[in-house]
Amino acid sequence: MKQLAAQPAAMDATCTLLDLLQQRKTRRFGRGMTLPGGPLQYTSQHEPIPLSREEERYLIYAAIGRSGRNLGDMQFVGRPGASAGQGHALMNFNSRTVPSPCSAQSTQLFYTNDDGVFFVADAAGPDHPWDLEVVQLQSSRLEIPREAPFMLPFNQWYTNRPGTTLFMPVTNIALLYLNLLLTMFSEDTGYFIVDTDNGNAACGLDAFRKSAGGHLHDNLASRKMFSLRELDAGICETAVQEQGIICEHLSLMQQALGLGGGIQSVGSGRHLLGMEPHIYPGLGFHFVVPPGKPLRGNPVGIPQVWEGPTPPFVPSMKDAVTSLVASKFGPNGTYGKPSEQPWTNPKAAQQVPQHSERAIDATIAFADYVLGTYGRFPAHADACKSIVACQTHHLDEEFYATFYPDSTLPDAHREHMHVWHSH
Repeated sequence: MKQLAAQPAAMDATCTLLDLLQQRKTRRFGRGMTLPGGPLQYTSQHEPIPLSREEERYLIYAAIGRSGRNLGDMQFVGRPGASAGQGHALMNFNSRTVPSPCSAQSTQLFYTNDDGVFFVADAAGPDHPWDLEVVQLQSSRLEIPREAPFMLPFNQWYTNRPGTTLFMPVTNIALLYLNLLLTMFSEDTGYFIVDTDNGNAACGLDAFRKSAGGHLHDNLASRKMFSLRELDAGICETAVQEQGIICEHLSLMQQALGLGGGIQSVGSGRHLLGMEPHIYPGLGFHFVVPPGKPLRGNPVGIPQVWEGPTPPFVPSMKDAVTSLVASKFGPNGTYGKPSEQPWTNPKAAQQVPQHSERAIDATIAFADYVLGTYGRFPAHADACKSIVACQTHHLDEEFYATFYPDSTLPDAHREHMHVWHSH
């Protein structure tokens, strides 16, 4: 579904970044809401007003909009005997409004409003900055149970109410994971992984040990050994940081537009993705449950909408790894198309070293071990993960006038309804 939103004159005069940072506040009370008890007990006398298409598009652009090419200013060629270089960890040259590890852009945006549940398939290109492609997943608002663990207690009174738009970034951990393995298992870096949950097994990497003539440092003194649990946790923590930045961009755009809302925990992110659809459908992710193992199901993607690099969406982990390498160094890959690169020298990409065969083979061996041993990939982190969300809504100014000083609401918030909704 292709949508185009016009740029209203209301955004011609914008605040400076310093203004937005100073004004940045969580403003939870919106039109149509009730704060049921306590010192701020209040019931809004106004009907909720959903965000307009233009308002939502500004927010989406701030979150994950395209912004041309990234610069690719990396050290692509290392030094002999040193773990330098590895710039080919960069996965693409497309840039977004938020930074992304390895430019993987493995975090995408879902949102729900009164009209349904949506997945942003493509957001705002540089030539048409308000162009947007979304996939509608459900025809009504996502009904999240108002109880723990699905929604945290202090968020239940205002979250996902009529008229609100709840933005939910989700990160594909598995995609970034595979890409980082190609770098970690290179000859220059040479990390070695052991499975402390399984008798310090070599995670399929026995043939690549330095002690057996390979290139991976299996000596503790090298400081290049990880446990599988440490690796899973470290990559997961790296990947999900993108969600926080996306939500912060949404929050700053709220200030610029004069809208309310704020960043919040999603509660049980696995339920939000759809772990127990008989309780509520969530976002409809497919979960792989390891056969005969007491391990939790693994959310791996949404069929035909957003599919991750793990079975059942790929035949094997070998296919996942080789497809990733081809997406970078194949004829139509990141480094194979000069027209999509940022540099003025059209031959620059030819000097970027490809992932070595040993790094690729070690990555495949490791991924096969994890899937074969645990029935899922990754082993101890979910393939897809939801941590935080950001809600946006129209404020009830009278609530803030009742309980707060006049300076609580900046001019953008006081004037929002007149500027945006008086036509």
